[in-house]
Amino acid sequence: MIVLLLALSAAGPAPAQPSAASRTQPVPGQKLKDGRGVPVGEIEKVIYGPDGRALQVLARVTRVLHALPVSALTPAGDGYATVLSRAELESLPPAN
Repeated sequence: MIVLLLALSAAGPAPAQPSAASRTQPVPGQKLKDGRGVPVGEIEKVIYGPDGRALQVLARVTRVLHALPVSALTPAGDGYATVLSRAELESLPPAN
């Protein structure tokens, strides 16, 4: 019994399984939809953190590139949705 416990503790903790939210990350080319589900733009670039998770996306809405945090997006079919309307997205400052 003690040998088994020592063997298990020497192996270290089991690797954590990624949650469903972390497995689903935006990729360039996916559609960006507004709060009503209407496509308003396209994700052009994904900015990753040091841990490999997506932190921010650069999305083009009406020819202007805007930065949006991934935490404000939800998966929606073939793209991602935000609670913001097209007018609200267009009023955001452009990304540098």
